[in-house]
Amino acid sequence: MKEPVSRKRTPAGMTRLAMSRVRKGVAYDDICQTVYENGGLDSRYLTMTVMSAAIAVLGLMLNSPAVVIGAMLVSPMMGPIVGLGFSVALLDLGEMQRAVKAIAVGVGVALLVAVILTAVSPLKEPTSEILARTRPNFFDLLIAVFSGLAGAYGVIRQRGDTVIGVAIATALMPPIATVGFGLGTGDLGIAGGAFYLFMTNLVAIALAATLTAGFFGFRPKLGSRVGRWRAVAVVAVLVLMSVPLALSLRAIAQESRVTAETRVAVDQIFRGADSRITQLESRSDGEQVTVSVLVSTREIVSTAQSQLNDWLVAALHLPVEVTLDQIVVADPDAAARALQASQTAADPSTQMRNRLIEAIPFETDAVLYDGAERIAVIQTRRSSGLDLRGAVSLERGLTRRFTDVAVRVIPPLQPLDPVDLADPASRGLAVWALARWRAEPVVSLCSPEAAPEPAEGEEAGPNVGETFLAELAAAGVAARAPDQSLCQRGDNNLARIALSD
Repeated sequence: MKEPVSRKRTPAGMTRLAMSRVRKGVAYDDICQTVYENGGLDSRYLTMTVMSAAIAVLGLMLNSPAVVIGAMLVSPMMGPIVGLGFSVALLDLGEMQRAVKAIAVGVGVALLVAVILTAVSPLKEPTSEILARTRPNFFDLLIAVFSGLAGAYGVIRQRGDTVIGVAIATALMPPIATVGFGLGTGDLGIAGGAFYLFMTNLVAIALAATLTAGFFGFRPKLGSRVGRWRAVAVVAVLVLMSVPLALSLRAIAQESRVTAETRVAVDQIFRGADSRITQLESRSDGEQVTVSVLVSTREIVSTAQSQLNDWLVAALHLPVEVTLDQIVVADPDAAARALQASQTAADPSTQMRNRLIEAIPFETDAVLYDGAERIAVIQTRRSSGLDLRGAVSLERGLTRRFTDVAVRVIPPLQPLDPVDLADPASRGLAVWALARWRAEPVVSLCSPEAAPEPAEGEEAGPNVGETFLAELAAAGVAARAPDQSLCQRGDNNLARIALSD
């Protein structure tokens, strides 16, 4: 009796067997019909879009993740987006046009609702929920991709549209509402960044849905010349849609590299100085890189900015604009122990104050924020070891980070070094400190240089001492009448300052 011959399966055969099992039970015609029925424009779609957009923009303004999730639960955008993905997989130009129309109308309605609610709302302060959606990052792309996979898989396996709607809205409805908030408040930076995030996520979701449909065996029917032309048109649209995604991926990759190179460079530049990066922001537009760094250190490195600029230019081979500020603190590790204030408070002024507290690398005596005037006052503590130049750098760094807030850092009251009247930087530091302290100082001008001889027919200009007094007056500092009571022997072209009681 002959033994049965064992059949050796090839990898290709095993793959086909596995795919047949995966696709088993997929009712292609019924699924296509369901997808296309749910991907059109009707009254239910518009009504739920209005509700979802309203909930989303209110949740963003209140900085409430729970309310934003509520918007995700009722978002109807799953239908047309999955329909777009399937139409690309099937090369169905007619259904693609129908899906794109539904998405465009839905986005327009959502934007209108968000702009109106923002315009009539007293809450105009960008919250952390809003600012988190002003530009795409790698994790946003991952969310969008998995949202598209979940949406298409749920449709194919007929698992219901509620969970799918949550997955899709995670990456779409909040950015749309953020665009509306930016337009409603006139902040085109927020609106533009959020729209770029929305377009990137939309393409990522649609492509993920397309790949999922293709994986489960949805294939185009190209039996005629017309079908082939449709395929060409669909592929062209797909390529155009992929442009934002490609640009976003390029920018994300470049910014990640810039951040990594900056951290390595700062570590090398400040080696032995016991320093920490307190703030680091990088931007890339493909042609130029902008880097902003705030470093807490025990010892100032005077050439740090130029060294960092040279390092990044050599590493990236691109034009680089670097701003590096240094603040001298007693304990650089205090940045890691900064107060972690709650970000869920409903009051926008409290939210901004908490963000300011988190951005300061040491404890302070007080952090005050006036939401109506958008002014922040930060009273630093003497034990922080912050000198005047460090306080100026901190104020400059916070101003760059919080562009819509007038930041005022108040350093501890301390004696001022003699001012070199010929040095604008020395005069400027003294004027800044006196203005922050709201002092009425006694100013002694010690042998100031005379003004240059005027040209024929011109009046004599002020000397450097008079220029310093004018700068004080322009900053609102009411200096007492100048005299020479504080001057010492050998003082030439200096100003000595005593703070009044």
